Amino acid sequence: MAPDEAVQNIFGQFKKAHQRLKEAVVLPTQNPLKQDAVIQRFEFTYELLWKTFKRLARLEKIDCFSPREAFNYAFRKGLIADEKLFVEIIDARNMTTHVYAEDQAKKIYDFIQQNVVQAFDFVAQKLEQFIERADSK
Repeated sequence: MAPDEAVQNIFGQFKKAHQRLKEAVVLPTQNPLKQDAVIQRFEFTYELLWKTFKRLARLEKIDCFSPREAFNYAFRKGLIADEKLFVEIIDARNMTTHVYAEDQAKKIYDFIQQNVVQAFDFVAQKLEQFIERADSK
């Protein structure tokens, strides 16, 4: 089933958010402002990614009411390679809502730098290929 305009739109927004996340991660200065920016951009990017998967699933008449369901759908479709990592990403996103301690924010920041950016790079590439194949059918 070919992706519709809504999928193309939300995926385009994801790609832009992901690029902005990568820009924040590579900023040379390490300070609390950079850390906050990286975490905030992670939240935006994460939200757009799971909503992209949700929309793709909906085209197949599959309802995903949570990020976990959407990421499970993506794993079954081969769009996510490491399901365990995405469970950790879900947990990190859930923690960002409740982070008040500096040490916890630092752990999330480090996790984003060390794992999330690369995972989102892989997913972006897989989604691009998936959408191109679907459009050519």
